[in-house]
Amino acid sequence: MNHFNFEKKYFNYLQKIIAISAVVIFAVLSFMPLFFAIKRLQTVTGVSVFSAISTFFDRPANLESLSFTLVEASVSALATVLIGLPIAWHLARSEWKHVRLVRALLAVPFVTPAIVAAMGFLALISEGGLLWSMGIDLRLETGIIGVMAETFGWQHPGHFIALILAHAWFNLSLVIRFVEPPLATFDPRWEEQLSLLPGGNSRINRLRNLWIPFIGPAILCSAVMTFLFSFTSFALVKWLTPFSTTMESSMANMGGAAGIMGYRVDASMVILSTSAVQFLILMITLILLTMLQRRNNSRVSMISENVARNNRGKLSNIGKITIFSGLIFTLAPMISIFIASFRIRTSIGNGQFTERYSFDAWVAAWQGDLSYVSASEALSNSLIYAVVTLLVSLPLGWILSSTIHSLEKSNRMKLAKFVDVLSMLPLAISAVMVGLGILLGILRYNSSLFSFFLIPVLPHIMLTTPFVVRIMTPAMRAIDPVFEQQAKLLNLSPLQCWWHGRLSFLRGPAIVAASLTLAFSLGEFGASWILVRTGSWDTLSILVDQLMSRPKFDPMVQPVAMATASMLMILTFILFVIAERFRPKGDGGGI
Repeated sequence: MNHFNFEKKYFNYLQKIIAISAVVIFAVLSFMPLFFAIKRLQTVTGVSVFSAISTFFDRPANLESLSFTLVEASVSALATVLIGLPIAWHLARSEWKHVRLVRALLAVPFVTPAIVAAMGFLALISEGGLLWSMGIDLRLETGIIGVMAETFGWQHPGHFIALILAHAWFNLSLVIRFVEPPLATFDPRWEEQLSLLPGGNSRINRLRNLWIPFIGPAILCSAVMTFLFSFTSFALVKWLTPFSTTMESSMANMGGAAGIMGYRVDASMVILSTSAVQFLILMITLILLTMLQRRNNSRVSMISENVARNNRGKLSNIGKITIFSGLIFTLAPMISIFIASFRIRTSIGNGQFTERYSFDAWVAAWQGDLSYVSASEALSNSLIYAVVTLLVSLPLGWILSSTIHSLEKSNRMKLAKFVDVLSMLPLAISAVMVGLGILLGILRYNSSLFSFFLIPVLPHIMLTTPFVVRIMTPAMRAIDPVFEQQAKLLNLSPLQCWWHGRLSFLRGPAIVAASLTLAFSLGEFGASWILVRTGSWDTLSILVDQLMSRPKFDPMVQPVAMATASMLMILTFILFVIAERFRPKGDGGGI
C-alpha cells in the first residue's frame, strides 16, 4: 500500500512537471516569432511598436489594405452564414439516409489546403471553366460582370465575388458543424408546445423566442471564426484578387525586404505597424469568440439524434434542393481541379484553341519537368514536415488539454481559462507573421539555421497545436469520471488507471486530431511561402504556387499545377476520411 501511495504521488508530481513544461514551451513557441519579429523591426526602423501603430494610419496604402480586409472578411462571414444556415437547417431537421456521408462531404472544404481552394476556383472561373461556360466571367470580367463594373463604378467586382465565394466555400463547414448538431438533437415537442402559446403562434414569434436564443450563439461563433480565417487569408487573396491587397498579403509582399539594416526601412515600418494593428484586431476577435463559445457550450443535447429525426419526417423537396445545391457548391471546385489537370489547351492562332485530354501533366508534375523540384520531391518534403509536426503537436496539444481539464476539475477556473486562451494565441498571429517572425529571428540571431531542413516545421507546430487542443479538450470533458474511479478500486497503478480510464476513451478523438494535424500541415501555405524563399524546402502547396506563377506560354504550365494540386487534394482527402471515420457522433466539428 505504501508502495502504491508513493507511486501515485510520484505519478502526480510527474504530471505537474510535464503540464508546466508543456505550457511554458507552448507559450515560448507562441510568442517567440512575434517577439523576434518586433525586436528586429524596431531595431531596423528605430521606432517602438506603439509609435509604429500611430504611423499606420498616415499611409494611404495601409488604410486601403485595412478597409479591404475588413470588408472582405465581414462580407465573407455574412455570405458563409447565408449559404450554410439553410443547409444546416435542412440537414438537421429531417429523417433521411446517408446523413453522415453528406455531412462529411460538406465538411471537406475546411481541411482542403488554401492553395488547392484557390486553384479550384481559378479552374471554375477561368476560360473553359464551369462558370465561364455559363456566361459568368469573374476572371476577365466581361459580359454581365463588366456591365456591373461600369454601372456601379466598381473596380474588379468579379474578383471580389470570386474571393467571397471561395471564403464561403472554405468556411462552410463551420456553420454546419456549429449549428447542425444542436438542431439535430432538439426535442420537437418544445416547438410544438411553444406553438400553442402566444409567444410562438407564428413563425416570426418562434424565430424571436426560440430559434434565435437557441442557435444564435452557434451562428455567431461560426460567423466570427469565418471572419477570423478570412481576415488572415493569403493564398485565396493572392490568386483570386490580384489587384487588391489585404493586410496579410501586404506583409507577405514586403517580407523579403524587411528586417535588413539600412535597406528598405519603409518596408520594415509597414510590416511593424501592420502586424501590430492586425494582432490587436485578431485578439479582439478571439476574445469575442471565446465569450461566444462559452455561451454556445451551455447548450446541451436534449434527446437522441435518431429519435429527433424520426419525429420530424422525411426531407422536403425544398430541403432536397438546398442540400443538393450545397453538395454541388462543395464538390464543383475540387472536380474542376481534377478535370483541369487532364485538359491541355493549345493555341492554334487567331484566338482559337484546341483541347486534348491526357495524363501528360501528371507525368510532367511527378518528374519535375517544369520546376526545380518535382512533385515527388515536394511530396516527400511535405510528408516529412507533416509527420514531425504530428510527433510534436499531438503530445503537446494533448498535455495542454489535460492541463485545462485537470484545472477545471480542481475548480481553478481562472487558471484553466488562462491556459485555454493561451492555446488559442497562435490564431491571433497570422501565418505570414509567424513565418516573418521565424525568418527575422533567424536573421538576427543565427543565420546558419537558414540551411536547416526542418525550419518549416516550427510554424506548422504553432498553427496546428490549437486545433489539437480544441479537439481533445471537449473529449476529455465528456469522459465520465466513474470509469477512472472504478480503475482505482481495482487497485491498478496510476499508469494503468490512466490507460484504462482515460486513454481508451480518447483514441477516437486522438486519431481525429492526428489526421487533421497532418492535413493542416500538408496544406500550410502562408508561413511556408515566407520561409521557402530562403531555402530548398518546397512543399506541394508551395510547388503549386510556383508553377502557377510561371508565364503561361507553355500550355502545360496550368495543367501541371492543377495535377500537383490534385495530388495534395487527394492526400488531404484521405486524411479527412480517416478523421471522419473516428469522429464521435454529435461532435460539433472538434473546434
